[in-house]
Amino acid sequence: MSLISLDIGTSGMRAVIYGQNGHKGKNAYYEYHSEYPQPGHVEQDPETWKEAAIYCLSNVSQCFKDIGESPRAITITSQRSSLIPMRDGKPLHNAIMWQDKRTVPQCEALIEKYTLDVLYRLTGLRTNPYFVLPKILWLKENKPEIYNAADKFIGVQDYVVHCLTGEYKTDYSQACRTMLMNIGTFSWEPELLSIAGITEERLPELLPPGSIAGTITAEFAELTGLDEGIPVIIAGGDQQNAAVALGVLSSGRAEANTGTGSFVISALDRPVFDESARVLCQASAIAGQWIMEAGIFNTGATYRWFKEQFCDDLVGDDVYNRMNAEAANSTVGSNGVVMIPHFEGSAAPYWNPYAKGLFFNLSLNTKRGDMIRSIMEGIAVEIHDNISLIEQLTGEIKCVSVAGGMVRSDLFCNIQSNVYNKDVARYENSEASSLGAAMIANVTLGIYKDIEEAYARMIGDNKPMIFEPNAEDVEKSKTIIKRKQKLYKALKEQKVYELYSE
Repeated sequence: MSLISLDIGTSGMRAVIYGQNGHKGKNAYYEYHSEYPQPGHVEQDPETWKEAAIYCLSNVSQCFKDIGESPRAITITSQRSSLIPMRDGKPLHNAIMWQDKRTVPQCEALIEKYTLDVLYRLTGLRTNPYFVLPKILWLKENKPEIYNAADKFIGVQDYVVHCLTGEYKTDYSQACRTMLMNIGTFSWEPELLSIAGITEERLPELLPPGSIAGTITAEFAELTGLDEGIPVIIAGGDQQNAAVALGVLSSGRAEANTGTGSFVISALDRPVFDESARVLCQASAIAGQWIMEAGIFNTGATYRWFKEQFCDDLVGDDVYNRMNAEAANSTVGSNGVVMIPHFEGSAAPYWNPYAKGLFFNLSLNTKRGDMIRSIMEGIAVEIHDNISLIEQLTGEIKCVSVAGGMVRSDLFCNIQSNVYNKDVARYENSEASSLGAAMIANVTLGIYKDIEEAYARMIGDNKPMIFEPNAEDVEKSKTIIKRKQKLYKALKEQKVYELYSE
């Protein structure tokens, strides 16, 4: 018997059929784009997620019809930290996305009134436009008619769950990204709700990850060809689910998942906080546990942007492979080109909403392959800075598991290994979020007794490919790291970013 794992990303949605042995069957993908109505604003029409869910589930449902079976469940994992105000089951406004920067004034006001440290210790989050509370306050101050009319404030996973089941449910690993949940108790925090000016009734019901949120409605069954009554399991945040599938179940391991952005995660058995609030303490996708997380806004998105803007001559289905081949013809250090991936501001470890993307040290000798490789190296250096910070708080990390579209490139995996000076493990299934959600669902359904057994049985003999650091390239990578850090520091100290944000 199989289930469907629905992975709602920032750039697209994917439905994957998984057997209980972890084997991946048919999958369907629906791509979409965010909207940028003005500088700093990032939005998306929620209807695109409903359309994507119908398309993806309709495509994979035929496989079950062909064998006369029904999926045991649909398990959902999703991007986090976006906001959708709802009324009577309908969106009142485009989703304000996690990359949106419009709420800088609200964040500054929160820090001035409550202090960065107090809010961080309560929520595990750094007060930043990334998260949901400032977005609610922005609506309150700038679109009070929507703020007042909304009967629910929900996220992307919550919206798709509502489309499928008619229920308003969320889980700890999503709620911890709102700045409304107490990270120590896994409950909505009255003090934070008071700041937002809302009651608990205007939020989804809060459940542990792995909970059954409801069942497929007759309406949605008709739209997709699925059977009415199939259980819908909320597996939680996409990055927490990826960590499960990548074996980040105990200390000493970390994962770096590079999709639209990159996320570095290590496992915790208790809340841990950084005195400068540079990394986040979050709820794990394993109920009752925590993770330490560092997020980077634009990594894979920068690679796609470069493809769309500068690689028009590369056509066909293998454009990224051809870009990777050009990058491989460059040198370690990209012939001197340094790339900073802050195209929509910086999250961890700098937390600078004014930061900008940059290619530095271009010359008439610079080739496109140098710039492509510099994107890979720039992303790896940004991840390295966060791994180093996490190690200071939780101890040595010996191996980094990697996932996401970019890690299909051996070159990018080798670059990461040399920049981190650690073994890098790449699993056969690069869609780690959907696999982690399937593991969690199989525990919920009683197929496996706990997540450790689910991981062992569903990974099986599919051991990861290990990329080991090369001593000579590690030394060259240290120079790349120093150059990038000095460049960022100079730009920040000279207030160059603020100058171009006016």
